[in-house]
Amino acid sequence: MKEGAWTTLSKNSPLRNETPKVRVVAYPMRSTQLRATIEGFASVAKDDTKAFYKNLYPVKKSEKKVYVFPYFNNDFRSFSNEFADTLSNITDRGAVSVSQVVKNIGDEFAGGAAQVSELIKNIKAIPGSGGPSTGTYIETPKFYQFDNTDAALSVSFPLLNTVDEKDISQNQQFIEEFTKINRPERQNSISMDFPHIYKVHVKGLRFIRWAYLDNLSFSMVGQRRLVGKKMVPEAYICTMSFKSLTVEVANFIDQL
Repeated sequence: MKEGAWTTLSKNSPLRNETPKVRVVAYPMRSTQLRATIEGFASVAKDDTKAFYKNLYPVKKSEKKVYVFPYFNNDFRSFSNEFADTLSNITDRGAVSVSQVVKNIGDEFAGGAAQVSELIKNIKAIPGSGGPSTGTYIETPKFYQFDNTDAALSVSFPLLNTVDEKDISQNQQFIEEFTKINRPERQNSISMDFPHIYKVHVKGLRFIRWAYLDNLSFSMVGQRRLVGKKMVPEAYICTMSFKSLTVEVANFIDQL
């Protein structure tokens, strides 16, 4: 924000401090998904909501990287809710066995079928009735679908190469660094490290406790020239979006 070449304003200009911004903290993961899942479920017994989300993704906090980008985008939150006749795919995850769920549904269905059969018998017992002249519909409660429908948070800003002579190397360094931390890294012929995950905060608008980089793109704008055997345009356009790794619960609103 203060040193970046995203604007023609002087780097000492106080107007830079008034620019809306998004704070992005990048963390390298320190364990596999399976281990993270086990550790996450282990914290359930503590009955501490904040601790549960904090420990859900074990990360190397000592190696975190903090980025502060200008935030010019219009849309900051979008999601959908749904109730359906079937259980959500994650309603019983980690809590109830599949066999138990099937048994419960079977018991409920058997009871419902008996009631429907009794209803039909009663209808046929009515003198002169050959059955219902219109369809029958038994209203049943629907299940809320616990699904991650939160739209990703998009961020887009320019990086200018024509304001300060040092901007070219600084911009190229950022693009290379940010690309690397968002790609898997091979350690040997078998193992690979995961891309970084994030904590994202647009003050007053949105807070995402755990996110991954859903999309990243860099494009060139304006005339191009070779500088030190590298192609350098007048500017780069950086576009990225951060997708929540969890269902964004109402508790996160308190973090805005």
